[in-house]
Parts: sequence; C-alpha cells; structure tokens
Amino acid sequence: MGCLFSFFFRPSASSDIVETPRQVFSWEKEDRQAIKKEDFILDKRKNETIYRLPGSVNGQQFIIQNCDNCTVYVFDHTGQIQIDDCTNCRIFIGPVHGSIFIRDSTNSILATVCQQFRTRDCRDLYIYLSCTSQPIIESSHNIKFGCLTLNYYKLDEQYKAADINPWNNTWGNIHDFTSIPGTNNYSLLDQNENLFKHLPIPIDPSCSHLNINDNMETSVTPFTYGELYRHRSEERCLVVFFHNLNANSCARELILMTIQSELVLVQTKCYSINEMSAARLFSGNATYNSLVTKGPVIGLEFAGTNCVQICQQLLNNLIQLKYQNLPHFISQSAIDAHEQLDKFYNFASMQMFA
Repeated sequence: MGCLFSFFFRPSASSDIVETPRQVFSWEKEDRQAIKKEDFILDKRKNETIYRLPGSVNGQQFIIQNCDNCTVYVFDHTGQIQIDDCTNCRIFIGPVHGSIFIRDSTNSILATVCQQFRTRDCRDLYIYLSCTSQPIIESSHNIKFGCLTLNYYKLDEQYKAADINPWNNTWGNIHDFTSIPGTNNYSLLDQNENLFKHLPIPIDPSCSHLNINDNMETSVTPFTYGELYRHRSEERCLVVFFHNLNANSCARELILMTIQSELVLVQTKCYSINEMSAARLFSGNATYNSLVTKGPVIGLEFAGTNCVQICQQLLNNLIQLKYQNLPHFISQSAIDAHEQLDKFYNFASMQMFA
C-alpha cells in the first residue's frame, strides 16, 4: 500500500520537497561561531592520552569516534556525548546534561555521570556510571556496570551545571532491549571493583590541581548497592530529610556513620512529594505534610542486621550534636520500613512519568 501510494502520488518536479532537517550541533549555531568544532571531536586517534580540563568544553556536545587504544579524560560538563567505533579505549566523561550514546565499541572502559545512558552493538565493556534514568543496552554483550564514585575540583559545580542530582542514581537498574531468556548480557560490579582498577589515574601535571580521587567517602554521588541488594532479605530502614540547608550535609554524615556500623546504603532518591502522597507515606501526620511543601526531600534506604535500631541511634546522636531541629523522618520498625520504601519509590516513579 505504501509503495502504490508513493508511486501514484509522487510529487512533480516543481513541487516543494520538504526534507527532514539534520541535527544541528552546538558549534554550528549562529551564536557559537567562535567555537571550533575540532576542539569537540576526537576522530581517528590512536595510542594517545587526551585531556579536557574544567571550562574547556563548558556544556557543548562532544564526539569520540574511530579511536584505538586511547585514554580520554573530559573533566568538564557537556551537553551530549556520542562515542562510536572505539576499541581498547579508556574514557572518562564529566557530567552530561543530556544523553551519552556508545555504539559499535569493544574492549573499552567508560566512566561517566549523565541523565541518560545507552549502548548499541557493543561488547566487553566496563561501565562506571551515575545515571539519573534507567540505563539501556541493545544488541550488546558482556557489559559490566559499576557505581561511579569520584570527586575532583569543581565536580560538584559541574553536576549543578548539567542539572544532575547526585542523590538520583540508577546505575544498576539496567534495561536490556534485546535480552534472551536464560542468558544475561550484563553484570553488576561490587564495591571492590573501583574505577581506578581499570581506568588509570591521570598523572599529567595539567591535572595535578584537580585532586582526583575515587574515595567513596568523598564521592559526589554516594556509593549505592542498588540491584545488588534488591532481593536480599536484610532488614531495611527509610530515612527522609526534608528540604533544609543542612539536609545534604547531615545525610552524607549519616551515610559515613552507617558504613562504620556495617550497614549498607541500598539506594537514594531526591524528589518533590505532594501533600497527598505525603499523607499516604507518613500515615497522615500533618507535620510531614506541611514540610514537603518547602522543597524536594532526600530519601535514604539502608539495609543490615538491626538496621532500624542502629539508624535511629546514629541519627539521633547526629541531630543532637550537630543538626538540632533538622526536620527528618525515620522508620520505626522493619515492617513499617518495607511498606514505606515501596510507597517512597512508587511516588518517585509516578513523578518521573507524570
């Protein structure tokens, strides 16, 4: 039917033909004429180590293609990343405001912070990731995912410039578009498989001021176990910090204290809750209902033996000693926590697809 239609209704030579406009890259826009596109494209490089320092990319699109045995560090925020036909490469990309798409690449390592992540026709990759949305793989095999923990000078500012919240990281919640029953095209790395086991630490003098490290305790994005702990039976606890200048600091200190107490941080979320959802989550407590109107909340899911009791003790000490009057919520029992966590994540998902 489509062929017959196109044959009998073919436009005449004098008819206006409407063409689909091609993608316009950031360096081609009228207000970006001073930008040189060669500064944002790495093509046909081999056996090189390449650096882009803070301020050198500044939110532009960046392309890496046809590279072999290269090490690439982009210590800046970008708008969008495209990686094609790369082999034996080691790549770090700073916060990406949009998507990062890697295609037709093999035997490589990629570490990045992004809003969206996707692979297609790739194999034998190590991916260290902090990703706001669900990572996607397609027609790809032997892809190993790990939670990216990293910090360097101005990285927290680059998160903000890329509009990425470090508390929202779904690094291990992978969707495989071409999954085959009985097989798995990807696997998840535990906390012992840290980034610098596979990506060399930059030693160039130009990077010395960045103070680059992959220490979990100082990482902008906290290390979370995510799907590695999803089906385990350890007791859980939900802690929620309401919008406050000290909420971020208190949450991070609590995480460090729980690690010392041998608890596990499973997942974190930061989003705005409406009053109706708050009433359901916090059992109709009017105090919490009013607190959610002040701004986004930070939620932490912990797991471990006697998790609720330990979290209560640690948080109570932290609040009394340093963060008096900081508004917060914490589960009162393991049974309550299970139901509260389900609601907390369901409301987050509803907001995402609203």
